[in-house]
Amino acid sequence: MVVYSKYSFLTQKDNMRQYFAEELINPELDIEKYVQEFKENKVVVIRDFLREEQAEIMYNWFNNDMPADWWEASSFPGIKEKKVAFVRNFPENQEKIFENYQHVIKEFRDGNFAYHFFRTDKNHTEDCDCHECEIREFLDSKEILDFISKVSGDKKSHTDEVFAACYTAGDFLSPHLDSPNGSLGFVYQMTKNWLPQYGGLLHFMDDEKTKVERVEVPEFNSLTLFYLPPGKGKWHYVSHVSPGVEEMRLTYTGWYK
Repeated sequence: MVVYSKYSFLTQKDNMRQYFAEELINPELDIEKYVQEFKENKVVVIRDFLREEQAEIMYNWFNNDMPADWWEASSFPGIKEKKVAFVRNFPENQEKIFENYQHVIKEFRDGNFAYHFFRTDKNHTEDCDCHECEIREFLDSKEILDFISKVSGDKKSHTDEVFAACYTAGDFLSPHLDSPNGSLGFVYQMTKNWLPQYGGLLHFMDDEKTKVERVEVPEFNSLTLFYLPPGKGKWHYVSHVSPGVEEMRLTYTGWYK
C-alpha cells in the first residue's frame, strides 16, 4: 500500500524578494580538483558550491517563501495520453494529483518509464523579478558558464530546460537517459538533513542498466555535474522517497548545451 501524504509542508508566506550577491560561487573551491575528478569519472559532486548566505536564500525561497500553488505535480505517463501531466497545486486539484500518482505507480510496477514529483515551470512574465527568475539568469551568466565549462572541459553556451524539483513521500523518477536534453546534466541540492534511509537517492547505472555505478545522497549546497554522451545519454534515476518522510528533497536541476 502506498502511503500518500503531501502538501503539509507547502505553507505560503509573504514573498520577500532577496537579491543575489555579485558573485555567488564559493571562492574557496579547489576548481582543479573538480576538473580532474570530472575528467576521470564523468561525474563530480562539488560540495559547498555557493556562498553560504546565497545557499540559504535559495533554500528559504523554495522551502518557505514561494507561494504553495507555484508548484505543480508532474507525472508521466498521463492517464489518457502518453505525455507528461502537469497539475497545479491548488486545493481543488488534490484528488486529481492523487489519481495521477496512482496511475504512474501502476506503470512503474509494470516496468514502464514513469515518475511523479513537484516542479516549477517557466510561466513567469518577462518583467518578473522573483527569486527563481534571478536563479535562471545566474545559470546562464558568465560566472557560472565559465565555471561549468572549465570543470567539464567543454565550452557551454547556455542552459536547456531548468526547474526546481520537490520530492516528498512516494515521489520517484525511474531510469532514463536525458540524451536529447544537453551534453551536461546538473543537480543542485537544496535539501537539508537528509538521511540515506529516506530514499530519494540519485543513482547512476551502467549502459546495460544491470548495475549501479554510483549513488549520491542529497547534501545541502552541493552541485552534481554528469556527462551525457551525445546521442546516448547516461542511465540514472531517483529512488522512491520512503513512506512517512516529512522532509522535502529540494533541488534545482537542468541541462547545459
